[in-house]
Parts: sequence; C-alpha cells; structure tokens
Amino acid sequence: MISLEENSPIEMLRLFAVDLNADFAENYGASKLIIDNENGKGTISTYEVFPGLTAWVYNITFATNYTINLKFAESRMYYFGFHVSGFQHTKFPEETEYEKIEQGQNFILSGEEGTKVEFVIPANVAYKSCYLIIQPNLLGRPSTKVKRQLEADLLDIFGSPDKNTPYRYFGKIDLKTGLYVEIIVDNDRTDLVGRLLTEAAILNMLASQIEAHDLEQKDKGFLPELSKTELVEISRLGDYIRENIDRKITIGYLAKHFQVSPKKLQAGIRFLFGCSVNDYISKIRIGYARELIHSTDKTISEICYQVGYSSRSYFSKIFKERFGILASDYRKSLKKKSPIFEVTYRSIAATNLKNAQVDRIVESARRNNKLHGVTGSLIFHNKVFFQLIEGPKKNVLRLYENIKNDKRHFDVDTMWIGSKKTRDFGAWSMALLSESGILKIPTEGDSRALNLKNLMGAIDDTQQPTKDVWTKVRNVIKTSGAN
Repeated sequence: MISLEENSPIEMLRLFAVDLNADFAENYGASKLIIDNENGKGTISTYEVFPGLTAWVYNITFATNYTINLKFAESRMYYFGFHVSGFQHTKFPEETEYEKIEQGQNFILSGEEGTKVEFVIPANVAYKSCYLIIQPNLLGRPSTKVKRQLEADLLDIFGSPDKNTPYRYFGKIDLKTGLYVEIIVDNDRTDLVGRLLTEAAILNMLASQIEAHDLEQKDKGFLPELSKTELVEISRLGDYIRENIDRKITIGYLAKHFQVSPKKLQAGIRFLFGCSVNDYISKIRIGYARELIHSTDKTISEICYQVGYSSRSYFSKIFKERFGILASDYRKSLKKKSPIFEVTYRSIAATNLKNAQVDRIVESARRNNKLHGVTGSLIFHNKVFFQLIEGPKKNVLRLYENIKNDKRHFDVDTMWIGSKKTRDFGAWSMALLSESGILKIPTEGDSRALNLKNLMGAIDDTQQPTKDVWTKVRNVIKTSGAN
C-alpha cells in the first residue's frame, strides 16, 4: 500500500519506485518505473504532452493487491481513465462499498481538497490502463489550439475551475477509446519518437473520452485500410527520421525505403498521429530542437541547422506553431521557471586513486562550487563515483565537461540531465555508503542517514552496484528530502 498526496506525476511515480523497490528511468518529459521482483512485474510510465496534461500508463501485474490512498491537493486535478486489461476497485470516504471500474469502461474522477480516494488494483491480474492527469492551473501560457480546446472541454464538463466539488463519471464500454489506449500501453519507449506516438494517441484518447461523456453511448472505432504489420512498420518511421534529422526527407523517399505506397504511408501516419507525413517530420525536428534547448547551451541558430532547417525564421515559425512560443523566448522562460539544471552521472575511479585524493576532490568541490552556485551530492563506494550536481545550467554544463575530462576516473555514464524547478540539496555535500548500507549525507555540519539495505543488498568489495542500483539510490535521496 502507498499513501501519497497529489503532486507532479513524475514525483508521484518516483515514490512508487521507492515503495515497490523498482528501477526508475527518466527522459525529457517522460519517466518509467520497471519492476521484476516479489512485488510484481511490469512497468508504469508517465508522459507529459504539455504542461498540465500527463499520461500515467500501467502495464503491470502485482503480486498482491496493491492499494493506493490518494489525497487530493488544493490545485485541482482531473483523472480521465480507461482499462484495456484488468479492472480496479475505487472508494471515496463517504462510501461503504467499492465501485468496480470494469475493463473497457471510461471513467473520470476529481476530488475536493483534503479528501482521499482509495484505489485497489487486484493481484495476479494483467493490469493495462491509462490515466490522463489534467492540472488546469498549468494549462496557461504558452497557449496552443489544443490547450484552448481542452480548457473549453473541461469547462463544459466540470464548470468553473474554482468549483472545488468531487466529481465522478463511470461511462459505458467504449471500443473506440480502447483502440487508442492499446497504442499508449503497448508503446514502452520514452524517447522523442516514442513520445510522439504516445502523444498523438493520448490526445485521441482524451477527445474520444470527452465525446463519449457527452454522447453517453458506445462508438465503434475505425482502422485505415492497412494491415497490422504495415501499421507497425509505419510506426517505426520516426526512428529513421530521427537518425537522418539533418537531411532532406520526402514522402516518396520514405515510401520507397519502407516499401509501402505513398497513399498507405499517409493513411497510416494520419491514423497513428493525426497529421500528414510532412507534419510528422516537422514534429520530430521541432521536438528534438526542444530537447537540445534543454540539454545544451547551443545557440538557437546552431540548433535550427542541426535539426534540418536551413531558415532560422521558418524554424522559429514552426516552433511557435508547435509549442505556442518562439524558441528564443522558450529558452528565456526556462531560466525563469526552471532555473536549476541537474546532471547525474556514475563513473569508475582510476585504479591508483587513494582515499586522500577523494577527500581533496570534495574539499575542492565545496570551495569552487559555492562560487558558481552549484550544489549536489557525491557518493564514493567500492571505487565507483555517483554524483548529482545542480545549479545554473551554464555552470553545471561547464563543470560536467571538466568532470568528464578528469583522468582520476573513467567510463563516465550520464544517468539524467535536464532542468528542474527546485534544488534537492541546499549545500554541497559528500555522501558515503558504509558496509551496513547506511548513506550518511553531511550538510552544513548536520548529517542525515538513509537506510539503503533494501536497495544495495549485500555490500562487499568484490562487486560493483549496477547502474539500476544507483538509479534507485538517486530516487531514495530525492524522495527523502536530503536537503
């Protein structure tokens, strides 16, 4: 059982990972929990379509009944859900009996601030489900046509966003919505191409649910005149575009490369993504450009050319159409809204590195990082460095380049890189893992201890913890409020 308060979907999923002793991976705009242990087997993923709209996707079988106690927050959230496999029991505080949400049934939930709802996912059932989590307070600028339509739909269904009353809707079995949810659940990729496929299916799912809510009747889905094999092949189109993103790509060339007619190619892309082939290519180019804005300090012009545009003005026009804001203004907004940038990495210490040298590394880091507004945590265990550094983007990236070129370690593996709203560490700290599995984090003369026995298992000098273990360590540190 897990008890949690409404928060950003990625932070809630991080708590799930710690509770279930699961692996946890992050990518820009997406995260994924992977579990294969005594608690269950499968995945739970999140995908942010845009601020205010996130999909939470289950493809998992729990070993025992898994209960989720969710406390509704002040900022009201709405949950649009659908199970393509399995079912769920739900109960609100004033109810004595559980409501069963069946496979293939649309449902919409929202609650009053401070109240709780209980969800029970049964054991030994293949649970495949998608929740669309909508946070109206985040649906502001930059505005797009999709956002404006979503705000209008929410107003029609729930009334004024200030009206903080519980809402629940359990609809009929809906085959059309199920078609899109299957695409979302079966796509387990969190990279750019995978996100575009998921994003299109999410928007189609939401539109279908709103339509079903309004009509209160079943609606048959549709399929284009393509075989399942052809659809699978067309869904791989994004990988090819991404790998050749700086080249000129035409519909004719893609049709020949994938051995499908231009007509079928267009039909398949429209079904999967709701747009033309050219628009899909543009989405990949612009999506990758946004990733580069987040993860590099390259100029907008450099990014423009790297993603395959020869005109800076045309690139700016397409970027604004996609995200509702110019690329240059988007970069400025990141500095205001997410002033903190994080890099987490794992590396192997040089064979001749002594403990005294590690102490000098920490002393130097504490001294220099204060000058550049950089904070973080460093773990050194069994000849492995695990470090989280955070601060102004430019300073963190410059520091990381220096770290990668340092001869005192090798095999530097970037585990996570990107922007965030707040720091996890208020001051530079050095974390040491002892043989007992206790992680001690001295900070400003204080010390906070985290028990990592369940994550690390038996610790000895003959084995090095895997990358998955260090990912779990990062999650424990972040969810335990190490600052």
